[in-house]
Amino acid sequence: MKYKVRIAEEDIELEIRHSGDATEVVVGDRVLPADLVRIAGSPVYSLVLDSKSYEVSVHRHDGRFELGIGGESYGADVMDERAMRIAEATGDVGEKQSGETVLSPMPGIVVGIAVAVGDAVAPGQGVATLEAMKMENELKSAVEGVVKEIRVEVGQGVAQGEPLVVIE
Repeated sequence: MKYKVRIAEEDIELEIRHSGDATEVVVGDRVLPADLVRIAGSPVYSLVLDSKSYEVSVHRHDGRFELGIGGESYGADVMDERAMRIAEATGDVGEKQSGETVLSPMPGIVVGIAVAVGDAVAPGQGVATLEAMKMENELKSAVEGVVKEIRVEVGQGVAQGEPLVVIE
């Protein structure tokens, strides 16, 4: 599975490969043997990467991951292959854009709207929450701007690709 990870304003593309009991992490042209085990239901994992051992705490907050490694804290945004394809299809990739329409990435039900018309939004700010397949998905703005239009209501069913929030 391929992932795009953004940590400290740096984008990293990596791939995780599983073959039998072996796991490898591929970053660029480097192939690193890896092992990841969750410690007794806690948010702490034991990570062995390229023969080096790390203790990593993982917390999800506002759609981002907060990672604790070696006493340091890092915020990370992670997109898997599916999310990358959706972002590319909707134009929500790249650096700052001048405006956007936040689209539903899948069929679901709108369970929350976090903004109102006229609100200023920043990149990464949640604008709506969609429930799909019994999971809540926070949809975020990829741009800085002002909410021009909200095209849905809480409780409304939406189709994949349906416009939810327009930002200018």
